[in-house]
Amino acid sequence: MVQSDPDAQFMKRALRLAALGAGMTSPNPLVGAVVVKDGAIVGQGYHQVLGGPHAEVNAINAAGVAALGGTLYVTLEPCNHHGLTPPCTKAVVDSGISRVVFAMRDPNPDVSGGGCENLRAAGIEVEGGILERECRALNQPFIKYVTTGLPYVTLKAAATLDGFIATSAGD
Repeated sequence: MVQSDPDAQFMKRALRLAALGAGMTSPNPLVGAVVVKDGAIVGQGYHQVLGGPHAEVNAINAAGVAALGGTLYVTLEPCNHHGLTPPCTKAVVDSGISRVVFAMRDPNPDVSGGGCENLRAAGIEVEGGILERECRALNQPFIKYVTTGLPYVTLKAAATLDGFIATSAGD
């Protein structure tokens, strides 16, 4: 796969947008999206809150008719199933976007690959793997939860040189 500099730059913007949803979308992933037409951003959005519109829908709505024939950069493969919201692939197809570039496939078994297949079947060019490592790092908690059913836990503890976390007095 050949990654163009504009693809990487627009995906970086989508990743920055995705990070804005931190703490608000769990157990859903952090997702950002940018709609580009003729080399310029015409719409952008991110998944702001659990149960709210997904990043793709927010970016497409922001772009309006300018999305027609444009490229959608999104950090995660667009969903193709009904959950708390309708499938994003329908919004992408209905918008007239001609190309979708995503960072990583959705590890959710209800989604993985299905979104791409649906978009390709609708005649939309689809390319993935652009800045995938960065997207995976951003979504470690989601990936762990959706693939194992377990939470992603981080523990920070201080210990003495002899391996204790409290002094002999219990402090």
